[in-house]
Amino acid sequence: MSVIAGRRGHGVGKRSLDRRRFLLATASGVALAGIQVRDAKAATENDLAYANFGLATSYLVADFYSRSLEAAKLEASTRPALRRGRAAATLHARELTALLTGAGDTPATAEDFTFEWPVPTFATAASIRRTGTAVLRASLGAYQQAAATLTEPTYRVLFASLSASVAQQVGTFTTAGAPAEPFPLALDLEAASAALEAFLG
Repeated sequence: MSVIAGRRGHGVGKRSLDRRRFLLATASGVALAGIQVRDAKAATENDLAYANFGLATSYLVADFYSRSLEAAKLEASTRPALRRGRAAATLHARELTALLTGAGDTPATAEDFTFEWPVPTFATAASIRRTGTAVLRASLGAYQQAAATLTEPTYRVLFASLSASVAQQVGTFTTAGAPAEPFPLALDLEAASAALEAFLG
């Protein structure tokens, strides 16, 4: 199963979004739900790499929710959760865009990306659940690591908040009776991107 994503612009058309470009997708302050992220012109490359990863992932997740809603394979009772998840991903992208802008970077926009999911992804409820769980857990792992390691304290607070939101979203795709994961693994960018590589072509 793979997801092919393209970045539009500069007359190039659709291009495969490989792991390196996913991590480095040009993506940047912030005041949502009480979170205040300061401008940080001296943000480290590591800080920006996690923010870029989070921005690209937020666009990926929002697209996944939209397509899951269109497929209508999950039970109707999940539709409100899917819409809330899509709204959360959109807000996450907005916050990460503001963070990167405040750090002097130039953010990508949703229009820069085109995700092409393979047909089986949305063919059954089981496939949607598997894919949603895999994508969200990889995102969660990276956000946990960012919350613990970034140099700017307000960035760490933002990523802790993102982690909590994504952890809640994982429950949307968890089958009834599945055991709770007591200690979700934190992932560095290499591990997180490797976990998502199957979805990136």
